[in-house]
Order: sequence, then structure tokens, then C-alpha cells
Amino acid sequence: MVERIETEYLHAKERAILVLGLPYNTPYPTNRQIKDCMARFTRGQMGPEAMQGRVRQMRELAEELMTILGEFDPHLIGSTLSGQIRASSDIDLHVYCHNFAEAQERLRAFGYSDVEAEFVENQKGCFVHLRWLEDDFPVEITVHDWAQRHEVMVSSVTGKPMKRADLEALRKLLARKAG
Repeated sequence: MVERIETEYLHAKERAILVLGLPYNTPYPTNRQIKDCMARFTRGQMGPEAMQGRVRQMRELAEELMTILGEFDPHLIGSTLSGQIRASSDIDLHVYCHNFAEAQERLRAFGYSDVEAEFVENQKGCFVHLRWLEDDFPVEITVHDWAQRHEVMVSSVTGKPMKRADLEALRKLLARKAG
């Protein structure tokens, strides 16, 4: 997962069992244990100052994107929000609209021309990921239907309500970390 060979916790766990040659009934570590291990590894690999600088750059890019996508009720989630990034972490946003093409066109109008749409259907539902690479940072925007904007999403890491920040909260976080 650190190198993004696998991006989903379950797939990474299954691959590890196979690679290590462990019995199929070997208990899996929790998503939280994996996330904590990746954070320790990244801090050791990058160093705390470089990691903080990267988090700041990612949050600043998230702020720019959220400003552009303001009409779609954008929220920052994941490692960019928590600060627990790894070298390959992406900037994860949630936006809400009736048709993903609205958000995609808005991004294109502001010069983000490499945005690709990926249709996803899993246990969490059906939605679209808008993905591209910006300033060496992977960006993933999950587009949910407008009617879902008040639903509480559950984190696959903690099993609890997902932590998320709207544009105002992100700006406060950036201002607090700058001072």
C-alpha cells in the first residue's frame, strides 16, 4: 500500500497472505494497524519535516480545488486531512452533484484537462472517481449524488463516521498550522 501496488486494505491483506505463504485462515491486521504502520514507515523514510511540508502542499492544492468546486459542497477526507500521509498518498475529496460531468467540466474550465472518470460499484454504492496527477500529487475526487450530501459516510479504516473538512474548516487548519 505504501507503494500503491494495492490501494484497498482488503486486497493488500490478501496479497500479503499469499506473498508470505501464510495459511488462508491467518488473522488479518486491522486497517488501523496497517495505517499506523504505514505512517511510521513514511515518517522514517521521508523525515518529519519533509512529511509536514508535503502535507501542507497537499492541503493547499485541496483548498484550491475545493474553491473551484465550491458549488458541489466539497469536503477533504483521508490522509491529507489527518496528516498521516505516505509518499504515494493522494488528495481525497468528496463532492456532490446530479451528474459527475458537471464537476469534471468545472475542473476543465479551470485548466484541469487530464481529469479521468472511473465508474465504481461496490458495497458502499455506485459513484464516480475523478482522477489525475497534479504537481506530482495524485488527486481523487469521489462524486456522490447530491441527495447523499447529508449522509454520514463510514471510514473503512476506523469503522466510525468519516472525518471530513469543508472549505472553511480546511482554511482554519491551514491558518493554525502556519502560525
